[in-house]
Amino acid sequence: MGLINLTVHPRSETGKNANRRLRDKGRTPAVIYGNKRDAAVISEVDTVEFSKAMDSFSGQYPVFSLNHADGSQPTVAILREVQSHPVTDILYHCDLFEIPENKELEMEVTLDFVGENKAVKTGDGLLEIAQRTVQVMCLPAELPDMIQVDISGLEVNDKITAAEIESGAIKILTDREEVLAKINPNTLVLEEEKPAETEEGEAAEGEEETAEGEEAAPDSE
Repeated sequence: MGLINLTVHPRSETGKNANRRLRDKGRTPAVIYGNKRDAAVISEVDTVEFSKAMDSFSGQYPVFSLNHADGSQPTVAILREVQSHPVTDILYHCDLFEIPENKELEMEVTLDFVGENKAVKTGDGLLEIAQRTVQVMCLPAELPDMIQVDISGLEVNDKITAAEIESGAIKILTDREEVLAKINPNTLVLEEEKPAETEEGEAAEGEEETAEGEEAAPDSE
């Protein structure tokens, strides 16, 4: 994924009225804190730029490379909270937490299960997803939107564990034996495959029962 570029501008006014005027101008109020800051930095971001960045991101925790319009040194920050109107989706506010660029993060990343599985396609198997996220550790610039897990090669009763994830430089912290997904046999298909008794067999059984009944019947004399 890498870092998402975002320009932040200094903000001198605060309060409801000031924030409303800011939104009318196409800006979203923002606060930057963390990384041993004594106080939060009051900022603003371009609403369209921020919205486009969020729309292009498919993971859980977007990490931004913040370009400060006042000329200060660029910083790295992770989005901690974004507030929007429940009906109109107008952006109200966002909180950004600054982090050192050279310090590894411990984060939860979403799994994206990909590939066409033959057993599932033919109806012989059913895909069971046991875990949809894993814990990882990596530098901010290496944090992925999500990690792809290929299930195309799995057969019925096969499973894939955290140890089998292709992660490159990212450290997978989730237990290596943790099952992420497996292909279960389709029990409905198995039941349908059971051989049904033929009409001849049923008739034969009926005749045997009748014969036994006649032999067991007492003499009428």
